[in-house]
Amino acid sequence: MDDYLNDDMWGGDPHHGMESDSAGDPYTNRGRTEAVWYTLAHYGFRRSAPGSNSFEGNVAPSTCFESFVRKMVKQQGGVLDNGEINSHGMSIKELAHTIRTNHQIGYLNGRTQKIIQERAGVDLVKQALSGEIKDAEDLFYSFCRGGLEQSMCTWHCRVCKKCKDWRDWHCKGCNKCQYGAMIPCSNCSVREFAAWKEANGC
Repeated sequence: MDDYLNDDMWGGDPHHGMESDSAGDPYTNRGRTEAVWYTLAHYGFRRSAPGSNSFEGNVAPSTCFESFVRKMVKQQGGVLDNGEINSHGMSIKELAHTIRTNHQIGYLNGRTQKIIQERAGVDLVKQALSGEIKDAEDLFYSFCRGGLEQSMCTWHCRVCKKCKDWRDWHCKGCNKCQYGAMIPCSNCSVREFAAWKEANGC
């Protein structure tokens, strides 16, 4: 493996300069329509001031949640008049219950579990949808997977619009996510991928 990484053919870069630098970034205000803002506000993500493009308290929604919101506001009947997403389990009360009963909470120490169980539903949901549950900062709610995920193990690709394993990366050549933190793209870096397979006996 070391010989593979140090080969002059790709200068030690297993992705051969093909990895997208922005696929995992948060959304910008571009595409954040009034309908999106209205729905985000229902879940606690309000503007810092009327007409502002920034969030109150600088607490922004996770990329996964905003991707889901942007999708739902485009669907006829996808959002209720109060801003709640029109889908089973999407009320604040239902989401709070889903979060509190998720198996990931059971891995936390007893004191932290108690704090989370007693936290107001609206606060807990906002924290989970921002990607930072207080006292369990590495947990966020993934709409792609329907439960809590660890941010160190899961990230959301804005381009593919799906949550991905930490070992996945987005190739800007074929514009698709590829598996393997140390593996070249099999579509765009055929020579490098073949060399990787040979070096690893695949």
